Amino acid sequence: MTPETARVLLHAFIDGELDAASTIELKAQIDVSPALRQELARLSALQSSVQTLASRFNAPPQLTQRVFAALPAQPEGLPAGIPSWWRTLAIGTTATAMALLIWNLSSTFVSRGDNSTLLEEVVSAHVRSLMADHLTDLTSTERHSVKPWLSNRLDFAPPVYDFASEGFSLLGGRLDYVGGKPAAAIVYRHRQHLINVFVWPSAESSDSPIRISNHRGYNSTNFNSGGMSYWTVSDLNSDDLRKLANLLQQPPK
Repeated sequence: MTPETARVLLHAFIDGELDAASTIELKAQIDVSPALRQELARLSALQSSVQTLASRFNAPPQLTQRVFAALPAQPEGLPAGIPSWWRTLAIGTTATAMALLIWNLSSTFVSRGDNSTLLEEVVSAHVRSLMADHLTDLTSTERHSVKPWLSNRLDFAPPVYDFASEGFSLLGGRLDYVGGKPAAAIVYRHRQHLINVFVWPSAESSDSPIRISNHRGYNSTNFNSGGMSYWTVSDLNSDDLRKLANLLQQPPK
């Protein structure tokens, strides 16, 4: 199984559609590939977003009949020597095409802002970091250690500050994956509350004001500043989380 095939099969893997042999083979590749693990985390977050946020439409019976009538006939069997995952890949490709068709049809009727999807992704990433005991890749209270560690592993240099004097202690940082792209996750503690600050280059040229959201019981702020997009997530109350956002937006000299 090539790395590219493994990447494609991740879609079938998270849907539980792989046979046992292919699942074992794919899991072995995931265990040794950081890129596959990051892609699996991204797909899992996307799956959660779709299940939580996407609207569902029941197709009329006539449309269902036309779609299935248009599908090519399935062969009786596969020639000997073709691995079992190839059948899954072929079926998965057809299913993906149908899913894209349905997605495009539904988007004609429903549109959602990017912020809704990003909010779900950053909250999911925050929860994963707590559940998987993977809060930091580098544990350090020294910003001059955390910043170069992240910068050397990303294609951008995320700003890193220590606001211990303001009640927000730096704990470290890790690599994450948000919105289909690598992101820095900088971790702070305020009293007994852990805070993830996700940072990546902004697509916007101008700064934006702080927006506060609540999703699945977690508070979040997001804003653009200095060419970077910031998202903070925590079970901390919204007033204190805004205080951290203000510090990030206008750090002390």
